[in-house]
Amino acid sequence: MDLEQALVSLWAKAGTPWHPLLAHMLDTAAVAWEILRREPQRTRELYAADWGLDDEEALRFVAFLAGLHDLGKASAVFQASWQEGAARLRELGLAWNQEVVGAGWVAHGVFTELYAGEALLQLGFPRRVADKLAQGLGAHHGFVANQKERRAAMWHVQCEDRNWKSVRQLLVSRFLHTLEMPTTLKPSVNEVSPPAILRVMAIASFADWIASDPQLFPLGRDPRAPDYWRSALALAQEALNRVGWRARTPRAPQSFDRLFPFPPNPLQQAVSFLVSQVNDGPVLLLIEAPMGLGKTEAALHAFHLLREKLAHRGLYLALPTQATANGLFPRVKGFLENLAEGERWELQLQHGTAVLNPLYQDLCERVKPAGVYDPDGEPQAGNDSGGVGASAWFSARKRAMLSGHGVGTVDQALLGVLKVKHHFIRLWGLMNRVVVLDEVHAYDTYTSGLLRALLLWLRSLGSSVVLMTATLPQAKRQELLAAWGAEGVNLPAYPRVAVFAGEKLLGAHTLPLQSRTLNIEDAPVEVSRLAQLLTARLPGALGAIVNTVDRAQALYLALGEGEPLQLGKLLESANGNAGGGPWAELRSLPEQKGSFVVGKRLPDGTLVFLLHARFPAEERSLRETVVLALFGKHGPRPERAILVATQVAEQSLDLDFDLLYSDLAPIDLLFQRAGRLHRHHRERPEGHRAPTLLVGGLKGEPDFGGELFWNRVYEDYVLLSTWLSLQARRQLHLPDDLEPLLEEVYERDPSRFPDAHRDRAESSHKELVERWRQESKTAENLALSSLEKLLRQYDATDLAAAFGLDDEAEDARTQRFLTRLGDVSVPVVPLYRRGDGLFLDAMGQQPARLRGNLTKEETLALWSRVVRISRPPIPQVLLQEDPPPAWQASAVLRGLRPLEVGQEFPGARGRITVSLDPELGVVYKIVKSR
Repeated sequence: MDLEQALVSLWAKAGTPWHPLLAHMLDTAAVAWEILRREPQRTRELYAADWGLDDEEALRFVAFLAGLHDLGKASAVFQASWQEGAARLRELGLAWNQEVVGAGWVAHGVFTELYAGEALLQLGFPRRVADKLAQGLGAHHGFVANQKERRAAMWHVQCEDRNWKSVRQLLVSRFLHTLEMPTTLKPSVNEVSPPAILRVMAIASFADWIASDPQLFPLGRDPRAPDYWRSALALAQEALNRVGWRARTPRAPQSFDRLFPFPPNPLQQAVSFLVSQVNDGPVLLLIEAPMGLGKTEAALHAFHLLREKLAHRGLYLALPTQATANGLFPRVKGFLENLAEGERWELQLQHGTAVLNPLYQDLCERVKPAGVYDPDGEPQAGNDSGGVGASAWFSARKRAMLSGHGVGTVDQALLGVLKVKHHFIRLWGLMNRVVVLDEVHAYDTYTSGLLRALLLWLRSLGSSVVLMTATLPQAKRQELLAAWGAEGVNLPAYPRVAVFAGEKLLGAHTLPLQSRTLNIEDAPVEVSRLAQLLTARLPGALGAIVNTVDRAQALYLALGEGEPLQLGKLLESANGNAGGGPWAELRSLPEQKGSFVVGKRLPDGTLVFLLHARFPAEERSLRETVVLALFGKHGPRPERAILVATQVAEQSLDLDFDLLYSDLAPIDLLFQRAGRLHRHHRERPEGHRAPTLLVGGLKGEPDFGGELFWNRVYEDYVLLSTWLSLQARRQLHLPDDLEPLLEEVYERDPSRFPDAHRDRAESSHKELVERWRQESKTAENLALSSLEKLLRQYDATDLAAAFGLDDEAEDARTQRFLTRLGDVSVPVVPLYRRGDGLFLDAMGQQPARLRGNLTKEETLALWSRVVRISRPPIPQVLLQEDPPPAWQASAVLRGLRPLEVGQEFPGARGRITVSLDPELGVVYKIVKSR
């Protein structure tokens, strides 16, 4: 047979015109080449060190490997899957047994693993290196092949006509020749590290995504053309320009006061000084300091200095919640705009409801590179001006972590160390980057276990990390430092900053902060009495943070009946005096949002607001912006206002109360909540000149395990220990008391509790330690808790991989085994039934389509109404049914379930009715069985 003709007849992309396999391999290699050429020098050095090559050799070598990703398409199983292409090959004499081919489909990535391993061995690669490289390249569609898939592929290969092997050998030879890669260019290593394999896995997938876009790489080009490689490189350059992948431009390091409109405080000075001493990396920067001291600005300046000193490629700021990410997004955008200096820098907001953020929407609309392929729509015209923008290509969830800069939830980063589809793309996106992990105290044992795995991988991938916290118990601090490799290090007293290069402590300082005193007062727990106390302490801007949504709703109602306050009326009452920041965001909202209820106005003029997680997404986002406007840093500030909130107001939101009430909570969270009390320097109303924290549940017996159910939210032992530590206190001194109280509460021996509570403390502590052990073990099993687990054969503990879970999907079997543990929950869209139809609004004016093809406007409307429900048995009932067909077809909506407002569910104490109140959000009502 004519091997040359058979070679160019192997197809990679079907259609008219079709695209030859050799052409696609060269296109992918060209993209990989250009990606690395635009990366900082430090990234190329990492690749070079992986293989013992110089920079230029490594660039060509990695491009060659990336091109091999689709070698598995040179298989009878794949080539027979397109009738026209199969007929062409048969005419040339390249045959297969149709009965064998039809015996079972095997993905081409599995064949790539077999074929690439053989090809690399023939080129002289050591077997251990060849096998691992081939395994990584075979995973370019998301997962490493399992043993069953590998056995099936090997059977097909054994049944192949011998001409297939000859054609593949010629294909690799022509690929090498066209790439102008000498056959003597081989890595000078006999073993290869998991990070090196991951770097190849990820760039192969990244380059393949770009090279597979027919609007960027036209199909049908002949790979035999003498200038094919040069033209592929030119197309790669143009493609990366269009998607927004640009070369990093070095900047001269700038002082703190050149980048921010205020001089640095002692914390920011200490951080800048320590980072300025860094000469080699990656580094770990630890910032432990009280709330409200500008840790975010310190971290941003540290990023700038590290970017220039260590040639890092970008920034990812990881927050504990979507609300905190939304709150920091404008600040990060403004900071990056100061640095961009006329260039266009990419910035993505990365979490599930990012599409609802007005500022992010504006970035996406303003900066759309012309002609970028969108599989869900038409090419968009746009501009590519300087400043900060969000390219359409990177706005897809799976690709967002590739963006140079991002603000999002920690979950988006943690998915990199869970074996979800294309997890290695996320890790590559964080490679050689500055990753800021904020509020690291906020995570349970399981999520902290994933965080430790992330730190391990970030260091191995050459990334620097900034860990920020106000209240970190000693045991958790030691665990995080150990994950980085810095064990047994003595640190100075709290508050402190420290910087590590690898396991070596480069420097550390205790911060000379002025002490301030908070008064502690006992407060009633019963909501009617608490409401009376709060109204009696008016005027002022008051806050109440309670432990459950049901309790927040009850307290909001107990504060009195009032006129529902619509956003439009609130903006009118500001009389044009509203300041910038959140006020500007509120004024820029669409006119129809003016009818949304955001709170209530009592007869005496007091404004009352409610914030918790059981509001539909767009309403929660709106309420967050409203409370930031009224209780935040910017004016005008209401004379009489009360915010009732749950833990969503506990951290990262820049709120400032004249007086604060809190339900009893673990001591570290009480400190977090207290950080919202007198947060900024301003004139306070009479009666609120001294900061006062009201705490419910301090007096009398600790009954939070009774009708309050607080011990279902927090560990009973930690609540008991906190209660005990605060019994004799009437004041808290910050920062002096913070660390001693943390250690006192978390290290208290249960046997040393008072007699009346010792048995309870010992029983609770035993249960808690066992749960911590189990959660830690679960995290170790599910995460890439060691570097060697990257390619390890999946086993029964790897649930996400076993189910083939895409990181964009919800799956009832694995909801408790992703980035957070907790009760099973389900994201729902509350719908109203009117006649035979379902609607998004109570008036029946916005139909909710369940079948057919959804428009982008319909998809956004549905997504904006999402709320997550966890009250048993609602998730268990709803998850028994598949999402509606129209929703399943959408990557955004596929995990959602419709929830009919007024629907009843069976419960242990009676039937549970779910309603949606414009002021209260989702409300559960129990109708007791007779």
